[in-house]
Amino acid sequence: MFYVIFGGLLVFVGFYLIIKCALNRKKGTQLDATLAGFQEEKGATYPVFSFKYEGEELTLPGGVPANPSKFKYSEGDTVKIVFNPSNRQFVDIAGSATEYLYGIASIVIGAILALVQLKKMGVF
Repeated sequence: MFYVIFGGLLVFVGFYLIIKCALNRKKGTQLDATLAGFQEEKGATYPVFSFKYEGEELTLPGGVPANPSKFKYSEGDTVKIVFNPSNRQFVDIAGSATEYLYGIASIVIGAILALVQLKKMGVF
C-alpha cells in the first residue's frame, strides 16, 4: 500500500512542477542576461545570471542545478532568461525543458510504482 500512496504523491508532485513552470514562464518576462558564474547551495551548483530589469541590476541563480563543466553556456555568455518579477528567488533559462522533464519523470515513476503495487494487490 505504501507504493500506491508514494506513487500517487509522485504523480501529484510531477503535475505540480509542470503547472508551476508553465505559469512562471507565462507570467515571466524574457530578458537577455549574462552568465555571471556558479554558486553552490545545499550541495548543488546553480548558474548565476546578471541582468537589468526596469533599471535595476539583478543577480539571481537559475532554478535548476547544473554541472559547470557540462553546462551549455560559459561564463560571460549572453543567455535568454525568463524572469518573473513576483518571484525574485531564481530565473529560468528560456527554452529549457529541464523542469518539465523532472515533472514528467516524476509522473511516470509514480504511476509505475502505483500500478505495479495495485497489480500485486489484485486490483486489476
